[in-house]
Amino acid sequence: MEVGSSSSNFKLYDQFELLEFEDRLVFKSLESPDKGFSICRHESSSGKPSKTSTIYGVAGTIRLLAGTYVLVITSRKEVGSFLGFPVYRVESMKFLACNEALRFSNSQEKRDEAYFMSLLKTVEATPGLYYSYETDITLAEKMQINGSVDEQTIMETGTRMWRRGANLEGDTANFIETEQLLELEGFRCSSLQ
Repeated sequence: MEVGSSSSNFKLYDQFELLEFEDRLVFKSLESPDKGFSICRHESSSGKPSKTSTIYGVAGTIRLLAGTYVLVITSRKEVGSFLGFPVYRVESMKFLACNEALRFSNSQEKRDEAYFMSLLKTVEATPGLYYSYETDITLAEKMQINGSVDEQTIMETGTRMWRRGANLEGDTANFIETEQLLELEGFRCSSLQ
């Protein structure tokens, strides 16, 4: 599937071939193999990729103590639709090192990095992340539907799914919130509990 925007020439592809070379990561669109991007890991050149796989998106990057990592979606499942567009649940993800900084780290930095990577493994295994290539299913879109903003979003920012605790004013980030969206015959409604 190729998703285009009427306001620009930007195209969003929903499947990539990921080629993992020693010196770089190469992301090629399966629909248009001449489209894609790469991440240079270090200065050298290598012949064949050590691993080739299909991914369904890049969820983001994170910089830890000894390096930068890219988070890719390795498995997804279509679970429904919103505004007529497919909605997917992330089934699995994977963090890939973008550089060799860990190789030059001291033993304490390597231990710290291993600890942070163990925390990121929890993120990889956490269910419940949903997305759509063709429509916005974030809070901003939901606000247009129900016209309200969750007070906690203002008081305690951040990703609530992986965040625990409270700030100095007692505002918590780990309460349970459920939003149900219903679209039927052109009408939309939302219930937030």
